[in-house]
Amino acid sequence: MKFFFLCLLCFFTSLYGKTQNILILNSYHKGFEVSDTMIKNIEEVLYYSKDIKINVLYMDSKEIHSRDYIQELSSLYSLQLKNRSFDLIITIDEFAYLFALKNYHILFNNEPILFTGIENYSKELIDIYNMQDKIHGIVKKLHIKDNIELMLKSMPSLKKIYIINDRSINAEVTSPFIIRAKRDFKNRIKIDYLRDETLTELKENFSKKRKDEAILLVRFTNDINGRFYTTKEVKAVIKNFKLPIFVTDSLFLNEGVVGGKTVSYMELGKRTANKTLIILNNTSAKPIINEYKDFVHYFDANEVEKHKLKLPLKLENFKMINVPQNFFEKHRSLINWVFLFTPFLLMVIFALLNALKEKQIAARKLKQRVEFDKLLLNAIESPIFWQDEKGIILDANARFCELVGISYFNLKSEKLDSFVSHYPRAYEISTFLKENHVLISKGEKIYAKELFSEKNIYLISQTSYDSVDNESGTVTIFTDVTKEKEIEDEKIKHVQYMIQQSKLAEIGEVFSSIAHQWKSPLVEITALAQDMFYSGNHGDKEEDSYHINNIMIQAKYMTDTINDFQDFIIPSKVKTSFNVFTTIESMLDIVKHNMKYNYIDIKLEVNPNCNLHVFGYENEFMQAILNIVNNAKEALLYNEKKNRKLKIVFQNQNDEILIYISDNGPGIASEDHKNIFLQYFSTKETGNGIGLYMTRLIIEDKLLGEISCLPCKIGSKFLIKLKAYNETTSA
Repeated sequence: MKFFFLCLLCFFTSLYGKTQNILILNSYHKGFEVSDTMIKNIEEVLYYSKDIKINVLYMDSKEIHSRDYIQELSSLYSLQLKNRSFDLIITIDEFAYLFALKNYHILFNNEPILFTGIENYSKELIDIYNMQDKIHGIVKKLHIKDNIELMLKSMPSLKKIYIINDRSINAEVTSPFIIRAKRDFKNRIKIDYLRDETLTELKENFSKKRKDEAILLVRFTNDINGRFYTTKEVKAVIKNFKLPIFVTDSLFLNEGVVGGKTVSYMELGKRTANKTLIILNNTSAKPIINEYKDFVHYFDANEVEKHKLKLPLKLENFKMINVPQNFFEKHRSLINWVFLFTPFLLMVIFALLNALKEKQIAARKLKQRVEFDKLLLNAIESPIFWQDEKGIILDANARFCELVGISYFNLKSEKLDSFVSHYPRAYEISTFLKENHVLISKGEKIYAKELFSEKNIYLISQTSYDSVDNESGTVTIFTDVTKEKEIEDEKIKHVQYMIQQSKLAEIGEVFSSIAHQWKSPLVEITALAQDMFYSGNHGDKEEDSYHINNIMIQAKYMTDTINDFQDFIIPSKVKTSFNVFTTIESMLDIVKHNMKYNYIDIKLEVNPNCNLHVFGYENEFMQAILNIVNNAKEALLYNEKKNRKLKIVFQNQNDEILIYISDNGPGIASEDHKNIFLQYFSTKETGNGIGLYMTRLIIEDKLLGEISCLPCKIGSKFLIKLKAYNETTSA
């Protein structure tokens, strides 16, 4: 019936077609479990009315509720809610309700107010603010007296009750009801009303079990010092109380409390939402104040048993949680299954017999499949054998047996090590696998050269496996890759040959630069020699020493130049760690006179604290950069002499080195970017398409980096990415 009523209200609400705005003033902060539970259930009910928009303001009165704070809050909300109108204002608990009354004419226009969760409704207060036609409400009732009566009936020998209530605003409203109850029961039971204790003091007071005493927990969020405790903190403490704890609401159920006659904040939230729908769909309705009298007698079976309580019989709206299940309840599904499927047991037996027959057929087929797999395995040219985790050989193909010279029946179920003393090949395989165990287990490619004194090269790989019966082991495969390695070696030689050919193609440019570099020292040496010849001071040793020294300096400069050229020409055979900036500087020193002669301005930029070390082939890297620089030089010759610029920038990004090489020449057409590194592709009329192709091979194959041609508005721009090398880390 309630569901039908709710759906009917939602239907009428949707007929308006206009979004209705609701403002919820929450006395507390987000995360306070009481108000969060109420708001959640309000939103869940109103969710089905798609034309309702909910706004929530959190007032945080648990932490601070001074006059200055209330005044600041009023000023803040007057700005925040300016020029905004709502169809209904919902206030949760006392603080928000009083705030709305006092500031109504500052914050709101003509909106109705629906209060919920307060315990002490005062008609006189509404009359003072002249808001008789604006206030709707739901008054919450905490069952103080009923819970005391319940405690007396559940504990016939009870002598003392501790009622815990804090110093919050809501607690001040509840306090008169507690004082009245204490007075009414003074002849039946001793009641201590605790309001001024801290959470630590409560923990100390109730950490020891005392006979015939119990606690009625009304609320505890703030102590006398104004400190606010979260629900989580309070729950953690009351779990350690040794006395039975009765409660007035559902907040602490399942947290070590016995239970009691409780108010459900979930149901209170739903009741508030239903009343909201009534108000929104009948704006002319007369304000009505309802008392929320619903309750549930909740009890925790574990706590009742723990404290040996005798609950009264026939309690209204009684619910027991954590009730131990009997055998039938525990196995209800099993019992139902047995009764349901008993008629089918004969069918199951018949099916099992049929399955057994099929299993026998499957076993024969499996045997045939195993024999076929064995035949197929023996047809494989690569030697293969299986070992379990203890090294015992489970299976092997005929090629492996032939390789080690041991029959299949002798080999199976034995360790390979047991044959090393009599079978040399078994010894060689066992030794090799042990020496390379770490690399093989990592899945790296391991090549065995001249194994068994043969010229063949084997690629040895191992794969781990786990069987269905939780047994593990390895499969070792020997693949003869002699021909493949020969082809790979030929390919490497071919690439190296092409790199060297590319390098030789650049020699003309380098020789031209060397010629420029040598011209000045040769002129200087000639001048010094003529000066010595014509000066006539042949007996002056000091003068002779001066001329000879200058001649030697010029000769050394020429020697260094030709040595640098010689180092450049010789291919790198071993990978080394080198600084890319220093290497490029050395390369530019060789060709600097050629660049200077062609009026090319070269600029190098390095970001501070860059790690510019890489691990690879230095001369090949120098060759790759020279290819790009020479291409840039040829392109820049089309520019005017004063406008020929070449720029190289070095950067670090994460663990990579970025090298940008750019010029302001004519540039490369965008459609050629994807082809620029292809073999025999060239944008120059007389080009052979080898230079940049070799540059890509060097960067990617030799240095394991990346090279790309970047789009730019002026000239051309290349990006080279290399992995930075850290000697300490790598070591």
